[in-house]
Amino acid sequence: MTKASEQQASTGVRSRTKWDVYCPEEDLNVIMLFPSKHAANQAAAEHNAQFTPAHTAGAVVHTPSDEDPPHFTEAQREAFKENDAALEEAEEHLRTAQQKAYARLKEVGIDGGDESCMRCGCPEYVATPHHPMANCPRDFCGHSFASHHW
Repeated sequence: MTKASEQQASTGVRSRTKWDVYCPEEDLNVIMLFPSKHAANQAAAEHNAQFTPAHTAGAVVHTPSDEDPPHFTEAQREAFKENDAALEEAEEHLRTAQQKAYARLKEVGIDGGDESCMRCGCPEYVATPHHPMANCPRDFCGHSFASHHW
C-alpha cells in the first residue's frame, strides 16, 4: 500500500478519480468528467443507444489534458477572474440582504424560514433549490451542479 493510499484509508477520504466515456468507434472520449464510474457507464449506455449498430463506449479513468480546463488566453483568464470576483461580491450582498429580510420578518412574527416568500408572503411561493454541496464535477469549474444546462 502506498503512503497516499494508507493516508486515504486512515482518514476515510474518498477518491477524487474522475471518469470519462471512451468510444472506440469514434476513437475519443465523447463525454468527460463524471464523478463515478457508474455515472460514466450510464452516459456510455445512452451514447451507445444513439447508434445502429450500437457503439461500444464505456467508462475510463479521466486523464487531464490541455483542454481541461479549456484553453484561454491570459486576457480571457483575467476577464473570468474579474467576473468571478465581482459576482462573488454581488452574491455576498444578496446573502446579507436575505439574512436581513429573514430577520425583519421574524421580528414581526413571520418565521417561514428559507422556504417562504420574503416580498409579499405569497403562500404559493416555491423556493428554487440551491445545492451548494452538489458542485460541478469538472475540477476547473466553481459552480453548483444545478447552475448548468446539462
